[in-house]
Amino acid sequence: MTNFLTTQLKKAYHYLFEYNTDKLSIYSQFNGKILASISYAILHKNFILITFQDGSHEIGQISKRISIGRYVLRDVDKKILRIVDIDDIFRVDL
Repeated sequence: MTNFLTTQLKKAYHYLFEYNTDKLSIYSQFNGKILASISYAILHKNFILITFQDGSHEIGQISKRISIGRYVLRDVDKKILRIVDIDDIFRVDL
């Protein structure tokens, strides 16, 4: 039982604290993959990591779709709303 608990704690630590954004943002994604990830995040209310074309990162929830290529991103603290255009996104990670 102790070994199982230790293994689960190591997995949780790895998942929460060893998130390497440089490794994730090496390759861009095509628009179909970005739209699929955003649709999944809206449906399941997941937080996502968005990497923009200029290299900046944003973590938040997609709250709604404004038009075909525009979405409203709510920041992690749920106080800042930002309109995100699909053409400005380099990569989306769940």
